Amino acid sequence: CPSASVTRAQMAVFLLKAKHGDSYTPPAAIGVFGDVLTNYWAAAWIEQLATEGITGGCGGGNYCPDSPVNRDQMAVFLLKAKYGNTYSPPDAAGNFGDVSPEYWAADWIEQLAAEGITGGCGGDNYCPASAVNRDQMAVFLVKTFGLSILP
Repeated sequence: CPSASVTRAQMAVFLLKAKHGDSYTPPAAIGVFGDVLTNYWAAAWIEQLATEGITGGCGGGNYCPDSPVNRDQMAVFLLKAKYGNTYSPPDAAGNFGDVSPEYWAADWIEQLAAEGITGGCGGDNYCPASAVNRDQMAVFLVKTFGLSILP
């Protein structure tokens, strides 16, 4: 399903496997988010993402596991997973026509571009509110973590 949007639950699994290796398994879920039951298929992954400080959820004590990941959120997820939860990118300069330097994720988006992980969505734009598809996410993960695409 390459053209399907990546959900926040899937993103948790993708990030942790890219960061820790494909044999990684997180500890059992204990019930951190109000909208993620401990028996939810990705609960352990979601909670580990929070434990590592890569996410604080979507607000109100929730994670919103079935919501799509937008490109702005993805930039933060990727760089926090790569560099750790204390990482802070340099200030944005306004390199994309649709992302002002004051935009909440502008610093993260521009750092993703500076590292060659993204070139945007075309026409000098980044499309921050667009959902990330699975095929796009595969490329972003390979580039961010230097993963091999060979079996």
